This record gives sequence, structure tokens and C-alpha cells, in this order.
Amino acid sequence: MKTKDVLQVTVSDFHTGSNYALFVDRFWQGRKGNNHTPTSKQLRIRDQFDTFLDAVKEARNGKAVKLVHNGDAIDGDHHNSADVCSRNELEQAELHVELMNEVQKRIGWRAGDELYYTRGTQTHVHDYENYISEQMNAVYDGDNPVFDLLKLRVNGRVTWYVHKGPNSGKGPNEGNAVRNWLRNIYIDALKNGTEIPDNVYTAHFHSPTWSPFGARLKGFQFKIMNGVILPSWQMKTAYAHEVAPVEPNMIGGVMQEIKEDGTMSVPMFSVIES
Repeated sequence: MKTKDVLQVTVSDFHTGSNYALFVDRFWQGRKGNNHTPTSKQLRIRDQFDTFLDAVKEARNGKAVKLVHNGDAIDGDHHNSADVCSRNELEQAELHVELMNEVQKRIGWRAGDELYYTRGTQTHVHDYENYISEQMNAVYDGDNPVFDLLKLRVNGRVTWYVHKGPNSGKGPNEGNAVRNWLRNIYIDALKNGTEIPDNVYTAHFHSPTWSPFGARLKGFQFKIMNGVILPSWQMKTAYAHEVAPVEPNMIGGVMQEIKEDGTMSVPMFSVIES
């Protein structure tokens, strides 16, 4: 169904509860006496959060907003981690809801805007993204509060969202895995006679990337498929420093405009290196 101009806003990997991730802008007191004050690293993430939300508010400018959180809403109680404000996953989920309520308020949430959740990594989230989606009145996938694979149609354009896809690659190979993945999606669609998506958004690896793939349709008609790996809202954990000690870590989100006539912008990143 055609609508007015739309701004698709995508964030991922909030990992709420992690002491390395975005946190509420206040002193927090848990149910069992545990508490947390945002660290200096979390204050840096908060600065980028403010920058991103201001940019979204300016960019929407009368457009409807489709907001997607693409997995790993909370950090969870995993591997006996000591890097969380609380191992109580319900408390983490409640903090995430507070953050997303702030997102909606700051960007001027209004009638017609929609929020979607995709499922993250089971080790992190368990079933708490279902709880979060219900609390946030997000759009359901039938009777399921969370999408395993979200196929969002806006003004004739189709965007897929799934939490885990290919990694970005490094150096001269950066983006190759994403393009090959898009090529596979394209070939499968030709074989099966199904629709070819315009955009495919993934996350999980915390390595923001945009990789376009030119898909041939009929004759000499072509379309561009945009492959996006989203940045996260979590700085490197102790584990990440072990496995990728010198790799940059980027914090932020992505916007993409889809006009009423189907004209589509290139994905627009707002990131900082943490």
C-alpha cells in the first residue's frame, strides 16, 4: 500500500544492560540493591545517541517513520558475564523499553509511525524481545511480537531485516561477502519466481558496511540491491578486545528515505568510532 514519504530508521544491538553499551541518562537502582551510573564510555555513546536522534528528527520533516530494532535488544545473562549492570534480564528489558520510549519522544513519534523488532541472538535475548515488543506496542508478525525475518514493504520498495548475515570482511575484501550474499538472494528469487528485495539489513557483527549489488532483471533492466550491516550501540567488551584488538568499533544507526513515488535514497549512516 502506498503511503506518503517515509523515513526508515534502523538501529540494532543496543545490548541494554551491558556496561559497555548505551544506557539511560540517569543513576539506576535495581530491585536487589544493584545500581549503575553511566560510565565515561557510556557518556560518549550517549553523545552519539543525541546526535543521531537529532538527525532523525530533522530528516523526518513530515515523513512517516518506520523504526526497526534489528536484534540483540538486551545483553542478557550469558557466560557468567560481570560486564552487566544486572543479570536480571527483566531489568535489562525494562531499561531497553525506557531507552526506546526516549527514542520515540525525541524524534516526535506520531500517529502512523510504526516500530518493529527482529529476533536477536538467543544467548543474549532469550524471549525478552517478545516482552519488549509487547511493551512498546510494536507491529506483530501475525501472533508473534518479533520477526525472524521482517519483509517491510514501503511505497513499492521491499526491505528485508534479519539480525545475522555475513560479516563485512577486511581491507580489499570488505563488502565482498555481503555482495555475494545479495547475489545468492537474487539468484534464488529468479529460480523461485519470487520478489527481489531492494534492501537487506543485517547486524550482529558490529561492523557497519554498505555494499550495493547490481541485479539484472529483464533484458537490460537493472536494479540496485543495497546490503547493509548495521553499527551497534555497544563498545568493545573484554571478549571483543581479545578477538579484535585493533579493529575500529563504530557506534550509531542508519536512515533511508523512500518517497511516495518509490524513489529511494542510499542508506545514510550516522556513526562515530568508539
